[in-house]
Amino acid sequence: MSKRIQPILCVGALLLSGCSSSLPEIHIFKTYTSEDKLLLIDTWLKDLSTQKQFNGAILIAMNGRVDLINTYGYSDPARTNPLTLESSFRLASVSKQFTAMAIMIMKERGQIKFDDPVQKHLPEFPYSDVTIRHLLTHTSGISEYEKLVLKFKNKWSTRSFYITGQSWENRVYKGEPSQYRDSHDILSMKDVLDLVVRFKDERKFPAGEKFKYSNTGYVLLAYLVEQVSGQSFESFLDQEIFEPLNMQNSSVWNLNTSPGKLPNRVQGTNKKKLNDYTWLDGVAGDGAVFVSIEDFINWDRGLANRTLVSDSTFSEAISPYVTTKGDTSYYGFGWNLSKDGKVMDHTGGWVGALTYIYINPESGMLFVLLDSSTNRNMKKIRKTIGDVLAGKLK
Repeated sequence: MSKRIQPILCVGALLLSGCSSSLPEIHIFKTYTSEDKLLLIDTWLKDLSTQKQFNGAILIAMNGRVDLINTYGYSDPARTNPLTLESSFRLASVSKQFTAMAIMIMKERGQIKFDDPVQKHLPEFPYSDVTIRHLLTHTSGISEYEKLVLKFKNKWSTRSFYITGQSWENRVYKGEPSQYRDSHDILSMKDVLDLVVRFKDERKFPAGEKFKYSNTGYVLLAYLVEQVSGQSFESFLDQEIFEPLNMQNSSVWNLNTSPGKLPNRVQGTNKKKLNDYTWLDGVAGDGAVFVSIEDFINWDRGLANRTLVSDSTFSEAISPYVTTKGDTSYYGFGWNLSKDGKVMDHTGGWVGALTYIYINPESGMLFVLLDSSTNRNMKKIRKTIGDVLAGKLK
């Protein structure tokens, strides 16, 4: 670390006496180069990891050129297996962009159209006005399945997880994840559709009227992929996205996945406790994608080069949605969109995982931050790094 950076990084023992925040503070000056800033970020994350305030990975790249890539911490609660660039992290809701890509691939093959009624492909679906585009853009009005499952199975463990963020299943079940379904019920994507049908009167508003984030919609999209393609959502993403892009440590993983899949999979933790999955993790689409930090380089290049779909199709994915009331929703297909049209990003959170991806297509910048430790400071860490990159901290 350069001598002129070290004195203004509040770390180690200085944290106890000189920092007002629970996190080490960073100060930068106008004289800092881009290289200085990256070194500062890397050093800061290493310090956070030492203090058990961060356990994850970072990637910062520009037009495919990697400026910073590193991992910090361990992939298991016992802290015996150090994270590597090949470690596969749970993405939580950052998975939605991969679900959307699967839909775009099917559209280009002529198997579906974005404005097809969902009922065309899932006949049991109860709302005739909802299209695939409405599911992609969170404008369907469908209720969240996480709330509906409490009407279906009002488990104390589920209510506890919603409140605390800690999986109760991981505190009482000690077997292999792939064997959990052998002795316990797990939620399936068909179950989610059945819940939507059963509680159809729980709908919030007519299709297209407004934006309301819906995990349910993305589970139904994954189930639609299975019904139309005739293969599992997991195998579809492997075959059509991860293998073509040479993303070797990336796949869907849930309680239906065969043993041994993703040997470098990172386990979610909460201090010394496992916080890795719940009985709800039989579904995919809204989450369940795992990707290594180095594989994000290929994902970014695949998006930039339109490797998987045409420019015209992808342009729909990054276009704001105008509601029937004339309001503009700045959410495309699996991406939050900035109002100036320059930035695509998304956050994710589920069990131990907290994740973030930022892409600026105009500048070519990619920023990915992944954490597996139920990190309550993740938002502040992400913002601090963003401020350093933008030169906002003093």
